[in-house]
Amino acid sequence: MFSPKLILNNNVKALVCDMAGTTVNEGGIIYKILYRTIKNFNLDIVNEREIDKWHGANKYEVLDYYLKRTYLNEKYFKELQPKLHKQLNNNLIESYSKPGNLSLIHKDLPKLFNNFRENDIKIFLNTGYPKEVQESIIKSLNMNEFIDDYVSSEEVFFGRPKPDMINKLANRNNILNNQIIKIGDTPNDILEGINAKCYKTIGVLSGADNKNILLDAGADMVINSVMDIKLK
Repeated sequence: MFSPKLILNNNVKALVCDMAGTTVNEGGIIYKILYRTIKNFNLDIVNEREIDKWHGANKYEVLDYYLKRTYLNEKYFKELQPKLHKQLNNNLIESYSKPGNLSLIHKDLPKLFNNFRENDIKIFLNTGYPKEVQESIIKSLNMNEFIDDYVSSEEVFFGRPKPDMINKLANRNNILNNQIIKIGDTPNDILEGINAKCYKTIGVLSGADNKNILLDAGADMVINSVMDIKLK
């Protein structure tokens, strides 16, 4: 079967890569835990399939959506919100700490990314995970050894599909948005890259969504995984 490759040219100064499903393999645990956390607080959600529309989104924003949908009273919202957020963090960190639940998307990812870095292409990570969870994953998988910077949607005003995370990384590293390629496995990743006016926005099939969904969202190209990115 033909596997398309993304060839990087001299215009590209950075890759902004999603984490779960793009650079990190966690078997979709995040969405199972997100649903379980919502159900444990007896919030108004129909079924687990409803979570699909939130692929790639800020996980706190998802919790807050269901919290507001269930409790219109602002007092209840303010009382439950920190407990709900903390429960999600605890559930994720506990699950990811179990052997076999978390790995890099490919064993040669560090070699690939460091090759790009040696050729003056920076590697950034962004995510809908809370900051505490993001840093736990990066530490667990030693990702600091082959990336240049990272940001969580918790650190910006709006998560995906808004461009805030990409804008923050670009500004912090003195790189123009049109010198960045955004890579992710969900429509929210694709829309984020488009809204940030990245040079290209690339979908990968290693995570949540399929080729048609990613192309319909506006991906310039869909490849099997980040391992199909090559230097010119």
